Amino acid sequence: MAGPRVFIIDEHADFRRLLGHHITTRWPDAELLDYDPAVSGPLPLSFSAAGSDVVLLGSPSRRGDALEWLRRMSRMPRFPPIIFLGDGDERQVVAAIKAGAEDYIGKPGLSHARLLEALEQVLGRAAGPGGEALPRSAGGMPGLPGYELVRVLSEGDISSVYLARVRSSGEVVVLKVLRQVPDAGTERHFDRFLQEYELIAQLDHPNVVRIFDLGVADDHAYIAMEHCSGGSLKRRIIAGIDSAQALAWLRVIAGALGALHAAGICHRDLKPTNIMFREDGSLVLIDFGLAKQARFKAGITGTGAIFGTPYYMSPEQGNGSLVDQRSDLYSLGVVFYEMLTGQRPYEGDVAMAVIIQHREAPVPSLPPGLGHFQPLVDRLMAKRPEDRFQSVEELLAWQPAAGPAQGSAEG
Repeated sequence: MAGPRVFIIDEHADFRRLLGHHITTRWPDAELLDYDPAVSGPLPLSFSAAGSDVVLLGSPSRRGDALEWLRRMSRMPRFPPIIFLGDGDERQVVAAIKAGAEDYIGKPGLSHARLLEALEQVLGRAAGPGGEALPRSAGGMPGLPGYELVRVLSEGDISSVYLARVRSSGEVVVLKVLRQVPDAGTERHFDRFLQEYELIAQLDHPNVVRIFDLGVADDHAYIAMEHCSGGSLKRRIIAGIDSAQALAWLRVIAGALGALHAAGICHRDLKPTNIMFREDGSLVLIDFGLAKQARFKAGITGTGAIFGTPYYMSPEQGNGSLVDQRSDLYSLGVVFYEMLTGQRPYEGDVAMAVIIQHREAPVPSLPPGLGHFQPLVDRLMAKRPEDRFQSVEELLAWQPAAGPAQGSAEG
């Protein structure tokens, strides 16, 4: 798969070169274009970044308000996703996300890992090499009867996700399409894909994504599910979440996990980007590609294999051991810590460094003012499963000690 086409807008040549170095280290064949507003002046009103996959927009700018550029760009039809690079001020973070930025990175804290994480999420690329492409329509996306594909949401080794419109009704849906990977275990991937459909289909819970259809076209299977237009929890974490809202969302997520666990299912990939919001503000768990029925001891993936996102993995999952519902509760603890602090508890340049910290490093302390939540975080993120909450019901029965006044929950 060709490298991404990245348009960099920043008035500092050294910073543009630094971004380019980070990008080409990850994607050697990336196409980079840059623009210096200090030299070339404000961007023209007709600027559309045509042909680019993502725009990196730097701030501050002596030749215009970068936030105003962001607002104008995000209103343009088919404008590429924008990652805003700012000074890290909390008010600017909130303003940038509200103005339409897909992600925000503070320049003072920019790192190779943080930039690539943001790019990979926005571009929808898996960290490893991509599989073979699906048959494409004239618009560059697969042709599926009954659906008009609008744009790519993400692309991975095994499946790709598209925003689509049902031709008969005009309803907007999300299609997850199994990629064709000849001679690379296609049958196993197809089995897992069908398992994902079967797992979600048996659930009826307001905070679990709704699915509408399972189909096969041109030897490619697809799942049609609801489109959650309110964005992901990750974006709200970047904008900042007060502790009362974080606790309220913790309880909602736990309730959805409880429905999974009652059906004998472990999610195994709980993270902020797999927690979405509908237009009405209700929260939804998505992406059950790694979900597994607990009673299947070896399962489709086999034993000893590590799947999931290292930043949110339980110690036992990072070891490739068998997991149960307590592993999901550990991941929920990591998400809760991130909601409270805006930071993940463990960081590392390589996946194994993060996995080792989950296994050996102490649970990090919360900042002053949030200490009354420390017992909850400690219990959720206990290294040994037997030291955690043993069920969602036990978690939901927990009550915080009296703490400082908290803001009211929103949404």
